[in-house]
Amino acid sequence: MPSNSPIKSISSRTKLVLWLIQLLLLIAGLIYLCLFKSFSVVADINQIFTVEQSDDIRVVSERIEQQHLRQHVLLVAHEKRDNAIEYAEQAAASLRTINGITVNLRFGSLPQLDSIVKDYIPYQHAFVSNAYKNVLSSGSADDVFTYQFSLLNEMGSPWVASTLEIDPSLSLADFFNQQNLPTTGLKNDQGYLIAQQTNQAGASIYYVLVNFVSAGTGLDLNIANDIATKIAELKQQNKEHTTGVHYLATGAAFFTANASNSAKTEMTVFGGISIIATLLLILAIYRSALSVLCTLFVISVSMLYGYSALRLFFTEVNILTLVFAVTLIGIAADYSFHALSELRFSKLNRSNPLLSIRSSLLLGFITTTAGYLILVFTPLSLFQQIAVFTMAGLLGALLTVLLVYPSLAGFIVKKPTAIPGFITRLNRWQKILVKKRVNGRWQIALLVLLLGGLSLVENVDDPRTFYQSSADLISQQQQITTILNAQWDSPYILIAGDTPEQTLQRSEQLIEPLTQLQQQGVLSAYASISQWLPSIATQIQSQQLVKNAQQSGLFEQLNTVLGLVVGSTPSDYKQLDFTTWQKSQVAALFNDQWLQINGRFYSIIKLKGINDSKEIDRILNNYSEVVFVDKVSAVGKKIGQFRHHLILIYALALIAAMLVFWLRYGVINAITAVSRPVIAMIIALAMSALFFGSLSVFNYVAGILILALGLDYCVFYAEHGHCEKITLTTLISALSSLLVFAILIVSSTPAVSQFGFTVFIGVVVVFTISPRLALVSKRNI
Repeated sequence: MPSNSPIKSISSRTKLVLWLIQLLLLIAGLIYLCLFKSFSVVADINQIFTVEQSDDIRVVSERIEQQHLRQHVLLVAHEKRDNAIEYAEQAAASLRTINGITVNLRFGSLPQLDSIVKDYIPYQHAFVSNAYKNVLSSGSADDVFTYQFSLLNEMGSPWVASTLEIDPSLSLADFFNQQNLPTTGLKNDQGYLIAQQTNQAGASIYYVLVNFVSAGTGLDLNIANDIATKIAELKQQNKEHTTGVHYLATGAAFFTANASNSAKTEMTVFGGISIIATLLLILAIYRSALSVLCTLFVISVSMLYGYSALRLFFTEVNILTLVFAVTLIGIAADYSFHALSELRFSKLNRSNPLLSIRSSLLLGFITTTAGYLILVFTPLSLFQQIAVFTMAGLLGALLTVLLVYPSLAGFIVKKPTAIPGFITRLNRWQKILVKKRVNGRWQIALLVLLLGGLSLVENVDDPRTFYQSSADLISQQQQITTILNAQWDSPYILIAGDTPEQTLQRSEQLIEPLTQLQQQGVLSAYASISQWLPSIATQIQSQQLVKNAQQSGLFEQLNTVLGLVVGSTPSDYKQLDFTTWQKSQVAALFNDQWLQINGRFYSIIKLKGINDSKEIDRILNNYSEVVFVDKVSAVGKKIGQFRHHLILIYALALIAAMLVFWLRYGVINAITAVSRPVIAMIIALAMSALFFGSLSVFNYVAGILILALGLDYCVFYAEHGHCEKITLTTLISALSSLLVFAILIVSSTPAVSQFGFTVFIGVVVVFTISPRLALVSKRNI
């Protein structure tokens, strides 16, 4: 005995020293990453998924998206205009105390009718509507006069009166009649942009606009939380029932802050409940405070490993990754359960206390990690992040148990402890269940039936359904878009060109098909710069057309009615180029629809009331350098493709597991082992479809975890047979996992809830059927 003691002491001490060295290196690396590598947490659900685009389109779309995310709107409302302005000034002053944002309350004058006409007058006959062109090209003098006379009768149009003296052909007035100014919901009042609405009681409500722009994106959590907190303080300070003031706010910062707070709450509550429940379970089974502390220590180290891996491999992590991180608690704790069961319920091997379960732990780690490793190669960043976090966390848990627990063996238990009686009864029940085999044909028939049912289930790929935003935020956003008359859809058309002229010409080509789509009800409206600024080539054609019409006498009837003397036509027409137009009053309203990046020019056509995005995409495919950017649809398509790729992922995971089991137990036993978690996964998906009415990619990804956990259970039954110690360990493991995933079911985030439900059902099923692998073992003791 004395001769064994030094060996044991040196062996355990060496393991502990090795563990301490690697932990110190990990902490040093984490400190370095925190100091010298950027890292942020984002809350945009669409950033979970990457969409393949050409480099230039990706750069431009990201620039547009960033511009949108940086913009925020606050409307300060009151029945008295002066009071609304006063409270708006107070709000602006309060917001200016936040670092990282620029607040705008006073604005330049909006384009006025006279100033717009003044900008276009020098370019005589350069602006002619398509309808007017058709009449001039194919109509008679009577048709032309009828068209012109109808314009004269439009008494409500101010354009006719303002342009008639300068352009008696009425072509410019008709051109302006066809256009709509983008900001009809706002009026400039002494520098304040104010919208006026009538409430249900018939009283006028004045809304003063406060615009603020974040220096970074609106998804920066620190800025987002500061903005949301400041607005909440304003609402609390100036309550509507006492002051009459009402605040409406929208922007990415508010949704980000809401998502962040929701995620933090769920992480705190879910994680806290999971840890407490797991520790109480350990205390009830092992009846040792040290066992509780050891498991808590393993969980903490695994979380440290997972977080370090995220900092190392990613610069940006989605907030949902941190919510899913809670699942590591139940999985990492399994390693502690196996070690504690070995130390407390077996005859202790002093030289190597965990020798008998070392191979089981390693095989379990390999099978679980293999399932997650496959997720690393998926195109969806969320699952990559979850996989990296979990694999690193499991590695930390495994190293801690194998290297630290041997040194603690003498403290954890002094002598073997009797296994609880209910575990003995459960073990007998498992043995009876294994003997009652279900006919293989019935099993196959059931699986075929379930797979057939799953093939008929609706699969929801819309990323907007994965996350549930605050109803209040959505309501405010809808109210603001209605008040400001800015109800444009998120999809848009992007036109590229090497010169402004080329981009405008390509934009003009889309006017006719977009008008047809509008008439067909595919969309309700669109807004393009080319509607206000035709290309130089089009302006020249218009001027020539009007000149020919004048020379042909098509305007004589109108001139007679107006009593005008026909003068000579200009010999040198001028055209309005893009650079000059940018200085006009109207151009300021289109700043967000024009970009110049890397020497190329991009125009954006906004769309409204889209009813069939596929038809729009199909039409636009016929045009060069024109792209229909619909990120939600593109992401949904990507998710659908990934769902189909999951079949291959499942296959790869099962092949990897088959190889491991085949090499150790033979091909027949390998098939038996792999079939257990497959059956559990199919049943879990079927139950999820029945419960939710549809399936999402998160249900299918949950299948990977079911496979991993199921193979882990199968490894221990195959290695150790039907011994009561393994029954105890797998029960605790299953219960700890169920505690975690049961809590996820009540999450306010649909994606998290769906994931938790599917894994919960899968764990229940796989725990029930995995004991059959005990027949493989030679150790049924």
